[in-house]
Amino acid sequence: MTNISKNLLWLVVVIVVIGGFLLWQKQEPKELTTVRLGLQTAPAIGLVKVAVDKNFFEEEGIKVEVKEFTSGKLALQALIGGSLDLVTPAEFPVTLATLNSEKLSILTEVNETAGGFPMILRKEGDTFDAQTYFSKKRKIATSVGGGPEFFTVDFFKKYNIKPSQYEIVSMQPQDMPIALANGSVDGIAIYEPFAHFAIQQTGADKVFSIKSDDLYSEIIILVGKTDWISQNEKTAEKFLRALKKSESFIKSNPEEAINIVSSFTKLDKETLRSIWPTFTLRLGLDNKLVPTMEKEAQWAKDTGKVPKETATSNFRGFIFEAPLKKVAPSAVEL
Repeated sequence: MTNISKNLLWLVVVIVVIGGFLLWQKQEPKELTTVRLGLQTAPAIGLVKVAVDKNFFEEEGIKVEVKEFTSGKLALQALIGGSLDLVTPAEFPVTLATLNSEKLSILTEVNETAGGFPMILRKEGDTFDAQTYFSKKRKIATSVGGGPEFFTVDFFKKYNIKPSQYEIVSMQPQDMPIALANGSVDGIAIYEPFAHFAIQQTGADKVFSIKSDDLYSEIIILVGKTDWISQNEKTAEKFLRALKKSESFIKSNPEEAINIVSSFTKLDKETLRSIWPTFTLRLGLDNKLVPTMEKEAQWAKDTGKVPKETATSNFRGFIFEAPLKKVAPSAVEL
């Protein structure tokens, strides 16, 4: 065998070995990092649910084990109890938890109520005037102990409505639409889709729907225990990369995203299409989050939800923005 033939043979062998190794490497399944994720069955966490459904987490090397909850508050309790790694509650229960000395870290916002919460009131007259409407005492139903109640008080402050002019009625969200429709309450303050159901059942021409950008707007956040996040910063970054893919997908494929969220929440697609514009469904850390939590903390102390002597938390210190800065630098506006 000539030297040229020998060299060609060795070249073929090398190519076969390298090709076989690359093929084996491609076929070898990647080891995924498991993240235990708690999600409330609500359209406001659509950004996360789409990422799960479209396998964006697996693309980033993460296996998510999803546990569903009826509320973000219950998911947060499970996180604090140690059975979850990340959850997506609204900011209000996180505020209360930090006041109770829980060590939590916020990675990003995943949704905000666009345009603020609505106050939905049974219509009297053609136009809404706060002082005229509340010249007689009104019953307003809301979810007491959370963001909706905070919004309700914020609403009354904005319009200079005295406590003697209203009665807050504690009610489950699912019971509010019929209560408004049958007149057992004069108004409700609640998040979607229950606000939509209330207008639908009462009649759009029979209600005032009052919204204002300068009133409370619920912010859904991605939260984990501080210890877990500090030990899993790379995983947190990969998790956010998957959510960034989801954000882009939702913008480009809104109808498919609606189908995914409809299947998850069991809400009909027509309802979801109607309320879809009220969800931002994007990553971000803006300069609104910290002041909102500070106001909530003060209100919680003023109303006895926590003892008055409770030390005020440094809410800026609970935000861990480093992973989001790497994934989407322009989304960090603190």
